[in-house]
Amino acid sequence: METSEEKGPHRQVHFELNVQNDMIATLRLRGHPDPSFTPTGIYQALNEHNIKYGVDQQAIEKAVHTVRNSIEPVHLETIVARGQEPFAGVDGTYHRLVRETNKVNIREDGKADFRNIEKFVTVDKGQPVVEIIPATPGRPGYNLYGDEIQPEPPKPAPRKPGKNISQVPGSNQYIARIHGIYVDDGESIDISPELLVEGNAGLESGNIEYDGNVRILGNIERGTQVRVGGNLFVGGTIESGHLKVAGDIEVKQGINTARQGTMQCSGSIHSTYIENSVVICDGSLYIQKSILSSYVISHENVELETGGSVVAGSEVVCFGNLSVDHLGSKAGSVTRLFMGTHYKNTRQWEHSKKELEGLDQSLESLTHKLKQYRDKVQRYRGNPPVALQAEIRQSFREYKEELAKQKRATGIYNYLSKHRSNPDLLQVTVRNLVHPGAEIRYHGHTEKFTVESSATVLEFFPGEQKPTIKAYKPN
Repeated sequence: METSEEKGPHRQVHFELNVQNDMIATLRLRGHPDPSFTPTGIYQALNEHNIKYGVDQQAIEKAVHTVRNSIEPVHLETIVARGQEPFAGVDGTYHRLVRETNKVNIREDGKADFRNIEKFVTVDKGQPVVEIIPATPGRPGYNLYGDEIQPEPPKPAPRKPGKNISQVPGSNQYIARIHGIYVDDGESIDISPELLVEGNAGLESGNIEYDGNVRILGNIERGTQVRVGGNLFVGGTIESGHLKVAGDIEVKQGINTARQGTMQCSGSIHSTYIENSVVICDGSLYIQKSILSSYVISHENVELETGGSVVAGSEVVCFGNLSVDHLGSKAGSVTRLFMGTHYKNTRQWEHSKKELEGLDQSLESLTHKLKQYRDKVQRYRGNPPVALQAEIRQSFREYKEELAKQKRATGIYNYLSKHRSNPDLLQVTVRNLVHPGAEIRYHGHTEKFTVESSATVLEFFPGEQKPTIKAYKPN
C-alpha cells in the first residue's frame, strides 16, 4: 500500500491517496467543508503515482462536490482509480458421440457373464465420433500504471483429433474417415482400421468380433470366441478352438485348443506348432515345428520347415502337397494323411447328392400325379370341373419349380464331383524319416509303412491309386 498526503489551499481538508496491489487507488479526505476545493491536487497526486489507467472522473467530481457543499465535517473515502482484472479463458472440452461399451451382464443363474461383453465399438466411415471444443482464450487486464496483465492460459481440450477423423467445416464435430474401431488413448481420439488387444483375449477383453484385422499381443484364452473379418495376428498362443477368421492367421507361438471347438480359417495359417486341435484351413498351413495329436484340414498345401519338423499322431487332410522332416514317431503312433481330398467340397458333394436324390423322388411323385390328372381330364372329355382345373395348375407349378431346383442341384453336383479331388500331381515329401504307423491315403488306396523309410518322396498321379516312391534329394 502506498500513501500520499496533500493539504488543500486553505488547509481545511487533508487527503490521502492509497494504492493497493497496483490495482486500486483510494482517496481519503478529512477536514472541514471548503467551497474553493478543486480536483487539481487529486489529479496531481495521481500523476505523481504514475497512475494512467482506470481513473474515475465521476468519483473525483463527486468527492470535490461533497467537500464544497458539505455542512458537517468531511470524512470521505472513495475509489478514484481502478485497474482492470484479466478475463479468464474457457478450458477446452470434448464430448464422445459414439455409444459407450457394454457393461457386464448378469445371467439368469446370478453369475456375471464376462465373456459376452463388448469392449470395442465399431464405427462406420462418415459417422460422427466426437465433438472437440477448443479452449477460448481470455482477455488481458491492466493495472493502474497501464501495464498489461495476461490471464492464466486456459487448458486445451483433453483430447486431440487423430489422423483418421476429420472436422466438419464450421463445426467442432469430427467424423470418421474410415471404418474401424473407436480409440481413446487418453490423449487423442482416432479410428483404428485394426483392432488391437494389448494383452490376452479372454475374460478381461470378452469375446471378440470385428470385421477387419485383429492384433492380439497376448494369448487367446480357452473358451474365448473370436470372429475376425480380416487377418488375425496372435503374439502368444491360441488356446481356444472357437475361432472363425476370414483372412490369414499368424501365431507367434502355437496352437493348442485341447480339441475344444474347431478353428476355421479362410486364408492361410502360420504357426510354430499345432497340438491337440481341430483346424480347418482353406489356404495353406506353414508350420515351423510340429503337428501333433490333431485333426487338420488344408485346402492347399501343408509345409513344415526343416530342422526336425514332425507330423505325428494326427490326421491331416491335404488337398495339395505336403512336406515335413519326420512323418510319424518312434512310438509308432498312427499318423494318417488323406491326400488330394477337398474336405468342404466333399461334404457339400455328399449333401448335394442327397438333395438331388430327394428332388428325383419328388419329381417322380409329381409326374405320377400329373398322369393321374390327365386320365381324369380324359374321363371328363376335356371339360373338367373348375376345382379340378385349379388343382392341375397348382400341381404343374410345383412340378416346374421342382424341375428348376433339380437343374440347379445337378449343376452344383457336377461341379463338386469334379472339384472334390485334386486332379493334379501331388507330392508327399519326407526329408528325414517315415516311421512305422504312418499311413497315406489317396483315392481309396492306403500306403502303410511298417518299417522306417528315410528321405522319401511319394508322387500321386491322377488316375493312378498307388504312388511312385523315390528318394528325396535336397536341392
